[in-house]
Amino acid sequence: MKRLLSSIATGLVLAASLTPFSFASQNVSPSGAVARADLRGDSVSPEVRHIADWAVHSGDHRRLPFIVVDKVNARISAFDNTGRLIRSTPVLLGMGIGDSFPPGVVNMDMYETQPWQRVTPAGRYHAEEDRNTHGERVLWVDYDNGIAIHKLPAKKTKQRRHERIRSADPADHRITYGCINVLPAFYDQVVHPNFRGKGGMVYVLPEKTPLKAVFRSYDVDAPLARTQWGAGQASAGATGRF
Repeated sequence: MKRLLSSIATGLVLAASLTPFSFASQNVSPSGAVARADLRGDSVSPEVRHIADWAVHSGDHRRLPFIVVDKVNARISAFDNTGRLIRSTPVLLGMGIGDSFPPGVVNMDMYETQPWQRVTPAGRYHAEEDRNTHGERVLWVDYDNGIAIHKLPAKKTKQRRHERIRSADPADHRITYGCINVLPAFYDQVVHPNFRGKGGMVYVLPEKTPLKAVFRSYDVDAPLARTQWGAGQASAGATGRF
C-alpha cells in the first residue's frame, strides 16, 4: 500500500478546480419531485443518505459516479452517475480516529507513524484510477498523500485483514495506514468498471467534525437552506475540496 508521496499541507480544506453548482442547476424531476439518490431499498446510515441526496440534488457529483465512505460504520456505498446505488460493502480504514492528518505526518514515511496518526482523512475528492508502484489498479482518492481505494491483499496478513473486513464490529475494521481496503470482487465488479474512465467523486464522511462543516451540504427537503447554499456557492468562486 502506498501512503505518502509528497509533503504538502493537508486538512479539511484542499485546493481544487471544480466549478460550483448554483441553486438553479439543482435537479428537479419533470413531476416536480425533489431529485435524490436512489438507494434501491438498501439500508444506509442517515449521514450517507444525506450526502448522497445532496450530491444528486445539487449536482455536486458533476454527473460522475461517486462513492460515500462511512468511517463510523466502516462501509462504503457506490453510486452510478445518475445517483443510483450500485452496491454497498464493508471496508478497512486507517487505524487513527480523526478527520485530518496530525501535524507532521505528511513528512513521515508511513512505517514511521504511530497507529493514532494513521488517519483516513475526511473530505470531498475527485478520484481517478491508476496503477500504484506495485502495478496494481487502485482508485486514487488523494494521490498527493497516498490515499487510495484498493483491493484487500491476496494473502492473509498478520493484521488479520481478511477476518477483520467480515467482522460486525466497526472497530475491527480500523487497521490500515490510511488507505481504504475493499474486497477484490467489489473492486473488480464496481470500482473498476465505473471509475476507470473519467474517475468520479469520493466523499469521505467525518467522524469528529460536523458533517455540514466538511461538505457545506444541505438537507434537500429544506428549501430555505437550499436557496442559501446556492447563493453562497454562486458568489464564492471555486468550491474546493472540504
